[in-house]
Amino acid sequence: MIRDFEDRLINARKDNNYTQDELAQRLGVTPQAVSRWERGMGYPDIELMVSLCQILNCSLDYMLKGENKVEFSERDGLKPSRELLDSIISEPFLLEIGTGLISAAREESGKGFPEIAEIRKRAAASLGLLLPQIRIRDNEDMDKLSYHFLSYDNKLYENTFTAEEEISFLQIYKDLEQVCIRHYGKIINKQLTKRLADNLEEKYPEVIKGVIPEKISLIQFQNILIQIYEKKGTIHNFIKIVELLDEKAGSIRDTKVLAQDILKEI
Repeated sequence: MIRDFEDRLINARKDNNYTQDELAQRLGVTPQAVSRWERGMGYPDIELMVSLCQILNCSLDYMLKGENKVEFSERDGLKPSRELLDSIISEPFLLEIGTGLISAAREESGKGFPEIAEIRKRAAASLGLLLPQIRIRDNEDMDKLSYHFLSYDNKLYENTFTAEEEISFLQIYKDLEQVCIRHYGKIINKQLTKRLADNLEEKYPEVIKGVIPEKISLIQFQNILIQIYEKKGTIHNFIKIVELLDEKAGSIRDTKVLAQDILKEI
């Protein structure tokens, strides 16, 4: 239980001249959720709590424990930052933790979950994978020392620490990386596929010009990437994949056949 959280939330919201509706819009939640928090009927999940503190110009310590309130102003308060906008978009990957892991998660949150950034770099460099935002929230209905990974509400993996002294986010990070690699075909979505295509267009515009969506739709491209990844375990040869799509998409319309044909040449 977080003592007097609702009072600090109300005060911080009013100090920043937000209505419940305005705060909800900036967080990407419903006004009813903010209302419940302010009535002491629940709390934001861990990542939302970090975003909440950023929006309300206060520290996590203040919001959770009433200590060390920090006030500051954004350089451009009318324009949400890229980091804030990214935190609003709900990605299809979720780490749920039992209540016994909240303290460890809070400590990692204070550091900004640095290992997740390293996992992203390794996945991109070695396998060509763009990972979604990793959302983290606690679940009171779970065993307090358990954690599991979900994609679109489907459980991909679960584990439980045998004792509190064994709790280690290094183990959670290790499992997270393996789950993302093993189940990437279930995690990738249209938004990630678009980011991959946009990145290629920015760096090598002639490679992708006239291919997506002219010859093949974004969702078809996503399905082809999934099939290639599940067979090869990598989509790092992204440029070659798109060049082969440009060559073959006109004569082969079935995406399964198209993916199989591309697999023969990469």
